[in-house]
Amino acid sequence: MDGQGEFLHDHAFVELQVEGIPGEVDIQNLIRDTEEKLRLNACSIEQNLKELQAKVGESCSGERVPSPVECLQWFSQRNLGILKPVATGHQELLDFLRAMQNLLKTEEACDEAVLQLLLSISSQCGVAFPTSCPASTQEHSPIPALSTPCDDLALEVQEAWDDVRFSLRNHLLGKLQMMAEPSQTEGEMGVGTKVPQKVLYLQQLLFLYTDTKVLSWYQHLQIKAVLSVLRSCQSCSPGGEKGFDRLTLGFQTALPTLCSMLREEIQVLNGIAEPHNILAFLNHVYLNTVAQELGVLMEKEIETALKDNTTHSSKGGKMSYKKSAVAPQDLPQRGRNFCLTSHQLRCLTQLTSTLLELEQTVEDLATHLGFLNCAGESVCSVKGVPKKVRDDMEVTAAEDKAATDLVLQSTEVVCLEFGWRAAFRDLIPQMAHCVKVVLDDVCNKNLQQEEAAHASDSANISIAPVTHRHAPERDSPKMMAKFCADVLEQMDAFLPLAVAFREDTLLPVCSSYVEVCGRVTSFLLTRLEERAGEVPASAPLKNLPILMATSVYIHQTLTHYESQLRDSTRMPLTLLPIQRSQDVMAALHDHLTSYCVHVCATSILQDAESHYWSDPNPFYEGERCSFSIQMWHYFLTGLRSDLWGAVAPVQARQTLAQVLCETLEVLVQRYSRARPSYKRLPQIRVDITAILLSVEHLMWSMCDSVEELLRPDAARGSWMWSIHSLCNQLLTVLIILTSPLAELHRVFQGGCGGGGSRTPKFPEGVNSRDTMWLSVMNPTLFTEELLRDFPASEGSSSCLFELLVSGPCYNPALLLQTILHKDCLLLQIIISYSCLCVDRGIEVSPDTQTAAAEFLEAVFAILSSLNYFPRALSRALEGYLDRKHLWEHFYNLTDSSKEEPALFKYIRSIVCESTSKLLIHLVSMVQEYKDQSGPLVRQHLPGNVLSKIPKEWNYIPQDPKLNETNTSSINLAIQALSFIFTHLPSTIASLPLPVRFLFTVAEKRLSQHARQLRSTGLLLWVLLVCLCQDLENSDTLELLSGQPLERGAKDRLSLLSECLQVSLGQQKGVPKPLVHKVLQGLEEKRPKWTSMQLQKARKLCCESVLERVESGPAQDRGGPAELTEHKIRQLLLELCHRAGGSQHLRQIHHSIQLNEGLLRSVLSPLSKTNTLPDSPLGPVVFSSEASNQNHHISQFNPFNEFNSIGPSKFDQAAMGEREWDWAQLLPAYQSTSQVTFTTLLANR
Repeated sequence: MDGQGEFLHDHAFVELQVEGIPGEVDIQNLIRDTEEKLRLNACSIEQNLKELQAKVGESCSGERVPSPVECLQWFSQRNLGILKPVATGHQELLDFLRAMQNLLKTEEACDEAVLQLLLSISSQCGVAFPTSCPASTQEHSPIPALSTPCDDLALEVQEAWDDVRFSLRNHLLGKLQMMAEPSQTEGEMGVGTKVPQKVLYLQQLLFLYTDTKVLSWYQHLQIKAVLSVLRSCQSCSPGGEKGFDRLTLGFQTALPTLCSMLREEIQVLNGIAEPHNILAFLNHVYLNTVAQELGVLMEKEIETALKDNTTHSSKGGKMSYKKSAVAPQDLPQRGRNFCLTSHQLRCLTQLTSTLLELEQTVEDLATHLGFLNCAGESVCSVKGVPKKVRDDMEVTAAEDKAATDLVLQSTEVVCLEFGWRAAFRDLIPQMAHCVKVVLDDVCNKNLQQEEAAHASDSANISIAPVTHRHAPERDSPKMMAKFCADVLEQMDAFLPLAVAFREDTLLPVCSSYVEVCGRVTSFLLTRLEERAGEVPASAPLKNLPILMATSVYIHQTLTHYESQLRDSTRMPLTLLPIQRSQDVMAALHDHLTSYCVHVCATSILQDAESHYWSDPNPFYEGERCSFSIQMWHYFLTGLRSDLWGAVAPVQARQTLAQVLCETLEVLVQRYSRARPSYKRLPQIRVDITAILLSVEHLMWSMCDSVEELLRPDAARGSWMWSIHSLCNQLLTVLIILTSPLAELHRVFQGGCGGGGSRTPKFPEGVNSRDTMWLSVMNPTLFTEELLRDFPASEGSSSCLFELLVSGPCYNPALLLQTILHKDCLLLQIIISYSCLCVDRGIEVSPDTQTAAAEFLEAVFAILSSLNYFPRALSRALEGYLDRKHLWEHFYNLTDSSKEEPALFKYIRSIVCESTSKLLIHLVSMVQEYKDQSGPLVRQHLPGNVLSKIPKEWNYIPQDPKLNETNTSSINLAIQALSFIFTHLPSTIASLPLPVRFLFTVAEKRLSQHARQLRSTGLLLWVLLVCLCQDLENSDTLELLSGQPLERGAKDRLSLLSECLQVSLGQQKGVPKPLVHKVLQGLEEKRPKWTSMQLQKARKLCCESVLERVESGPAQDRGGPAELTEHKIRQLLLELCHRAGGSQHLRQIHHSIQLNEGLLRSVLSPLSKTNTLPDSPLGPVVFSSEASNQNHHISQFNPFNEFNSIGPSKFDQAAMGEREWDWAQLLPAYQSTSQVTFTTLLANR
């Protein structure tokens, strides 16, 4: 488009963060927008180079017009030879410099004015003031500089210039020093203001001196600042700590400040230095300074400890291990043979952990900026223990300066050097020996305490919750033996020592830690084996899950240590303890499962009275099933409770499935061999019915997904497939053994084994044969439709819900699948039955309202970021918005003065947040305009200085009275308006698709505002109104930009807001003439362009875009059939990386658990209503976010579990009266093998 070179800000790349995983349409729009900006930038650069070529042509030597590349080289100090020397007389130059020299000496606070004058002369007239000394200039420059000394007069010029810039240097360094002071760092100025100011001061110094000198001076300032932080934290000891306590506390206190300084430093240096220089700067200023200061402080504390500990040791004679103060028995270094107490060792461990955290922060910051091009070498590698500097911690100033200059001039690849480990070198023997004694002592104490508790006839094991996981939640135990937890906690506490000290000279600490860990864990595993051997003789069965969980945690801990200490050059952690823990883990698992199966087979299922099949009398008149079956169900329910409460979820499922499967084998053998009398046939039928109902209830707990429940894989040898097979066998026994003989004869009179001529009830190809028993036992839920097409079936929501609430742990993948299923039906039910939809006449407590608002916030946060499912958010909230008549709030979204539900605060926040980057850029545009429109300082230089400026330079002083004109204000407003409309489509694209669709639905409900929204649509209307309000809110602008705004800047931004309002037809009263000029000027330069941009942005909100997302190859209109495991994992990864994403998912899960009964009754296939009720009462219970820390764990109630199967009652009478459709069942079993049929028939 013609004239786009005038709108340079339109080409700027604004970092508009896209919420969630962007859709294909948004990605295509982003690519097109980026390509267009790159093209426009290229055209703009080319146009500016042509203008620069024309301007520079007159100043260049020779008649040939320079090329654009040569013009760019003009700005390099090393290529001044392409310029014509300035023919300035030495006397004129000397007079000018002396005038400035006198001004700086006689007047106060005039440094800024002089500096701005020099900058203005340089930029306006092209005068290059020298930055280096004459000798170096002549060496590197092919032409004489402005003040090259050729005689005495030239020497005076050089001296005068050096005096002027020395004065200015002191002024700028003073400013930098004030900003480097800790009080200023944490005080009035934020980082957003501080970084640009620091960069400006350093750039002004670079105008006067070379980069080597400037960075050297800046280094010394920052070293002082770092030392000030470290020493002030050491001197401040609120609790009166001394020794290693004070040292550790000081560095812990200094760590946040140092990290903040490092982040700020990298931002500052990134604007003035090359990457290798930045790394060298960080090494010298921060890492080396910290290492040296730590070495000095450590030396003092070692001397103090040498006196104190040696004195105590001599008074106390031989010290016991219980005191944990140990003298090293070999290799005394420098004659320092003293003791380290356990408390001192813990202090040193905390100090090491703090320094490792600092190390990780530096690495992350450097890696984030792409500085670490270390050619495969680790950033700290061997450089973690420097050799030469370690022997003498004090470096002289001359050596320091020489090293600084050498580092800064080097262009080689630089690595980060963490030298703080050298400060611990003199303590290596003491720490290596003490860590052994401390951990041995902790282990011995806990084993003795456990033995004492066991000897006091306490068969139960004291347990403790697992608070620190080394594996994912699904693989982590929940409880463990307390004596092991206490020992492992201490092992974890000393792990930083082993991680930090892995280099050759420090290796004894790591080796000692590895040795003692292997020994201690061996003792713990031996004790676990001893306690497991007491079950069942003298200890209860519930101890076995605790012991098994403890062995698993020990194994995970050792595996974690091995991964942390792994080194390519050596084997730090022997594999023997890991193998031993695996063996113990497997042995305890086998012990638990074999014992449970043995108890069931030899005790629980042995009931002579119940198994007297040949008895001609009915069993209890047919009123109940066998006692053994009810006790078997009760035993398995109790085992599940014990496993769920202690063992890792995956292992708990596998263990319960194995026990269930192996006990089912016993039951199949029993009932397939039973020869009941006619009166005992009902008992057989009731027994098998109770077994299958109990297994159906337990199956929900043992399956992790729908596929595992309905389509088990026989090839993988899963327990679930075996359970399905055994249940089908039991059902076969029930049908052939207890069905009416007349029906049996009618169906099987033609024989069996070939399948007959009848078509099976369940279609082939959907694994219906494996799960046939489920369809028979629960035909209302496990229908043919559910087995064939699960997502579209009526009972699919109930199946997902049961899987979710029956599992042993929080399953985020299953939770996400469940809440997205069938247009978020589960969330619709919770919202509709809650206080959110209750009539105003019913009083709701403030706590309940707060909890409901938090739940709604969690729902909005999760669903609004799922771009793959744009309709999910609207479907979940539509009923709530309809019942409460809240659609009008979308039109008045920007009016925060009115009372509104909490939901609209979240919506307004996400919409207004999308404009923040635009606002930041608009503020910078206004600030740049202020900087360019007049002098940077208010001071006026005296006439005797301005009159001394050499006439050959053609310098024209700026008139402060002409700073701002209407024309320039109009041009600025046009530029800003063009920038806004240029980035309007990309701003809309940055909003999540679910939010855009929610506004599309709301716009259809707001037909009364159709005239106002005709040109923009609802979302664009709200976004632009929000932008206008923020442009007039100076507090918001200052908060976003991080710098104060002057009156003129606020006025210009207010003018921009008025222009936007008029363009939207929102003006209040008669617009100002200046507003008409701005809009008219933009229309003249870009006819009909604003309307085109509005239409382009509005297309991104239309429903056709959302349909394209839904009908893409990755998804079938957002249906749950396409919720593959890969896609769910992808969505979860995105959600959990968002702030609060994981907490919001857990909050939704907690609310589902709290309302399990209500949701089950509504989702039940037996429910009369298929739609949500019109006027719910609101029995839903919400829990506040704070209480979500206590996970919902159902307590085992023996009386309740004995008489119930899940939520249903263990109704034995109903089992006996159950109606069996033999006409439908028997034909499905015609394919039964003839041997099976004949054998079972012979038992009748």
